[in-house]
Amino acid sequence: MIESLGDIVALVGARLELLDEIGRARLASVVARVDERAPEQAAELRTLARATGIDLDALLTLDGGLLDALTGAGIERSLGLYVDGPNGPVLAGAWALPAREAERVALRPLADRGLIFGVAGSFGLAGIASAGFAVLANALRPRELGPGIPGSVLLRRLLDAPRLDQARAAIEHTPLADGRNWMLADGRAFYGIEQLGDERILTRVGPKTGHVHANHCFDPSLRQREAVPRSAASFRRLELASTLYVQRRPATAAEVLEFFDAVEQAAFAEPAARAQTLLAVELEAGLAHWRRRADDRVQTTRFHSPLTVP
Repeated sequence: MIESLGDIVALVGARLELLDEIGRARLASVVARVDERAPEQAAELRTLARATGIDLDALLTLDGGLLDALTGAGIERSLGLYVDGPNGPVLAGAWALPAREAERVALRPLADRGLIFGVAGSFGLAGIASAGFAVLANALRPRELGPGIPGSVLLRRLLDAPRLDQARAAIEHTPLADGRNWMLADGRAFYGIEQLGDERILTRVGPKTGHVHANHCFDPSLRQREAVPRSAASFRRLELASTLYVQRRPATAAEVLEFFDAVEQAAFAEPAARAQTLLAVELEAGLAHWRRRADDRVQTTRFHSPLTVP
């Protein structure tokens, strides 16, 4: 436990160095909103803050989407994919994290609330609710900080929802400080939602519809609210993913993981630029396959799937 807390302190320190005085003031305003609008999640963070001796606002810098919105530093870049194959639907993601963060990623249990995928001390990159549905959140960067809470705080709240449609409703009624492309699935239904601040658009719906998304908006109206310049790496990642998806048609969890590696190798010559942190969730089988870095083995975690319950 002490080693884990030390890791959190080290990661937070590295992220705080990216914030100037103005950025810290803006971060403090977001923290006030988290206290007001997400008291349960704020209390969870404060418990960790007491254990580590780190302020709550400093802990929120572990949310790459929020820090990216504050600084434009490009903390995390990702790719999400939903497919419906012979073994049922798969919701999967790949993230390009700093090396020292990637080595501390895990799929961790939440007490009575499923599983969270991400760095210790953070609210995560994706998760599996105790109800059996999965949520993945690609970060989107708004032109201006929005009026709500960080996307990772909302992600944690979504995992408390007893049904997928209630998680979707929570997104529709909760403004963000930053932005997310939400991908939600339970094996019966799938939703793709783009959200910047207090505006969101349902961009994809349907359990049989394949969907790939990166870190920029599809919707023309939301593009007017995106930060500029837009990420060239995000467009490159999606361009290659779209091409290789048509060529390969990955349909199983193993094929999806291989697909991610192929996309990253084709898109980026430098291994350090590639998304090496992977998660693939088999919704009907109740299996989650994940990896920290390219040279690590893929681990498999079993979870409760509602589709296996009579």
